[in-house]
Amino acid sequence: MKLHDLTEIQAILRGQEPIETPFLWMDADVLRENSRLFAREFGAENVYFAVKANNTPDVLAILAEEGLHFDVASSGEFEILKSLGVAPERLVFSAPTKLPKDIALAYQYGIRTFAFDSPMELEKLAELAPGCQVNARMVVSNAGSEWPLEHKFGLTGAEALDLMVYAVSLGLKPYGLAFHVGSQNSRPQTWVEALQHMAEVDAGLVQRGIHLQVIDMGGGFPMAYANHVPDVGEIAAVVRQFQQAHLRPGLRIWVEPGRRMVADAGVMVTTVINRAQRNHQTWLYVDISTYHGLIEAQAGFRFPVLTDRTGGLRPFTLAGPTCDSTDKIMEDVLLPEEMTLGDRLYLLRMGAYTNFDGTV
Repeated sequence: MKLHDLTEIQAILRGQEPIETPFLWMDADVLRENSRLFAREFGAENVYFAVKANNTPDVLAILAEEGLHFDVASSGEFEILKSLGVAPERLVFSAPTKLPKDIALAYQYGIRTFAFDSPMELEKLAELAPGCQVNARMVVSNAGSEWPLEHKFGLTGAEALDLMVYAVSLGLKPYGLAFHVGSQNSRPQTWVEALQHMAEVDAGLVQRGIHLQVIDMGGGFPMAYANHVPDVGEIAAVVRQFQQAHLRPGLRIWVEPGRRMVADAGVMVTTVINRAQRNHQTWLYVDISTYHGLIEAQAGFRFPVLTDRTGGLRPFTLAGPTCDSTDKIMEDVLLPEEMTLGDRLYLLRMGAYTNFDGTV
């Protein structure tokens, strides 16, 4: 995992025209390295980048050049890919709940694989994407994740069996099972346990005459911000071991990395616009807000921070410029004690879920 250093950042930005902050700088070399890492571990044809993590066209163009496929969740996302000339065969619409108009537009574009996790979603697909391939989004344990997702999405095994049979009756084509172990999951065994459940459901479908082609493991691959996390290769190793020993021959494994593909390629550059002392804390206000590119800060994410200024360190509270009291980025950030108006900060590993108008 890449962690840019200050000398490297300064050298790169010296070669650029002056850019008004805030802006997000993305490193094309890191994007390519991450693409090739996932391609080595899972095969490029089985890697579907989750576009919601970063929909910057230049980023998507690099991933497309590397041969990756894409997981889309809205018409806006696949319209960007369409403008880049990405074939619809390289896209899967994995959002289990979709706007009807987005289903129709996706089908018109040529997307033929969609996720679902309810009877109504199947009925929408039968009407608006007739004959399409469907992946049942399953509920699995999110043990080990920092951001669990299992309460909002997913079918039980029994529900999936019944709904796949229902899908056939609607003229749809059961294609796969999909799951997500939760964002920032640092427990590789959680993937194994989820795959065990998928194998059991797959066996039940075979008994009903339904032979699937894929298990989509979704995302959840963790990025190290402050704590150590398992790398992609460690997770891939336990997945391959289970696949070879326990999955039905012919079942492919898909993955949908988002954060782990792009986070460490991004450096957010922002400028101090005020300093104040309140409630026994020294506050630095910067020109980016948690509502404008840093929403995950409100969930407690802590990002590495660098600055050009040198000197003795002291803790600061970083905050955005809005009047909302929740617009607080991080507390107890160690920075040079003389930080002042106009000083720049470089927030690292910011390439995921932080993009906005201002990506360079």
